[in-house]
Amino acid sequence: METQKIGHKESDYPCEAGGGSGCAALLKTRARLESLKECFRISGLINSSLQLDQVLENIMTTSRSILHADACSLMLVDEKSDQLVFEVAQGPVADKLKGGMRIGRGQGIAGSVFASGESLLIQNAYEDDRFNREFDRVTGYRTRSILCVPLKIKERVIGVSQVINKLDGSDFSEEDRETLSLLCSNAAVAVENARLHKKILYNQQIEQDMAFAKSVQTSFLPSAMPRLDGFRFCAHYQPAREIGGDFYDFLPLDEDRIGVLIGDVSGKGVPAALFMARFTSDFRVLAIREKEPERLMGRMNEIVCERSCRGMFVTLFYLVLEKNSGEALYINAGHLPPVTWNSSTEKFAVSGRHGGPPLGIAPGLHYESARMTLEPGTCLLLFTDGLTEAKNGHGEFWGPGGIEKTLRGGSSEAESSLSRICSSLSGFVGEWPQADDVTLVLAQFMEA
Repeated sequence: METQKIGHKESDYPCEAGGGSGCAALLKTRARLESLKECFRISGLINSSLQLDQVLENIMTTSRSILHADACSLMLVDEKSDQLVFEVAQGPVADKLKGGMRIGRGQGIAGSVFASGESLLIQNAYEDDRFNREFDRVTGYRTRSILCVPLKIKERVIGVSQVINKLDGSDFSEEDRETLSLLCSNAAVAVENARLHKKILYNQQIEQDMAFAKSVQTSFLPSAMPRLDGFRFCAHYQPAREIGGDFYDFLPLDEDRIGVLIGDVSGKGVPAALFMARFTSDFRVLAIREKEPERLMGRMNEIVCERSCRGMFVTLFYLVLEKNSGEALYINAGHLPPVTWNSSTEKFAVSGRHGGPPLGIAPGLHYESARMTLEPGTCLLLFTDGLTEAKNGHGEFWGPGGIEKTLRGGSSEAESSLSRICSSLSGFVGEWPQADDVTLVLAQFMEA
């Protein structure tokens, strides 16, 4: 009994049956299917790393393998210069293609793809006017067929990938263009993710460094209020950024005297903070040795002039207080003059204008000292310009009027005055971001 075959006839498989008109088409379709399957598999490999260098290398290796290309290269866009920068290349003469080499928008094949955002399939490079033959001339390589595809995020071109010369000597095809375009779509996402990951890590490192810098800078500020018979002290420091250029200090000069210092280094951020740290260290050392405030200020001016870079300077107010005495010696070096408030006599005044220009403006300057008298119960407020120049959402400045109104609104006790100022300033500014460092030092003279 003859066994009947169930299923497809032999003629349904023309290639396996020894040929036929549909054989080539079927083989081509199968090859295309396998290529697409490989693309999806390789996409996982491309996205398997968040290290940009590894991502770029994966893109090149997979593109070259799937398309059976002799050589390949990948360029990323430098948004600052609007140029393509060679990042990685593979092939016989890849070592002669210098990393970092740049191509302008519209320059050559890659530059044209960058400019248009559209891929290019070139069967004969030497017949295309956009092709630059110089690299072939220098290296001895012979470019024939080029396939160049953009890496895009939405409509933004972030790079260009190109493969050169098929290994079997044939030209790249439209199917190859589709394959590389599919790979580059996934590659663009992988590159963007890797860049974002790198930026996040960088920002985290910056945050850690700034937090450390803040702790270092804070260590230069007094950790506790000093004690001097007849006086009470308090202070407030709030940088506009993690670190700033404002500073204050209390310097024990001897058993009976204490120096009170407040100042502001020009600029903000890290440069101002570094300058501030060096300045306060020098001032502490020199103030102990130099008893005369005028000579002290002159010497510090010379130091700032010698070390100043980018025109940096320092404004400061230096006050020497003696225990149980309302007589105070001071020098003002271009700083905002302090104010005094006495709630018992309801006397508010601006004093302490005497001195000279900021330190670091010019060498050889002379600074004159002067004296002020504090009545019992008087609170002396030293501050930086971040207080008076604080703004609200309407663009209004808190100004000197804000200080006077707030101080007159309560007692001249040091802690109470500081609390009122901070509360009033916060209410005035609201959610508006702080533009400058704010530093306050208050010294209240008590009854002897």
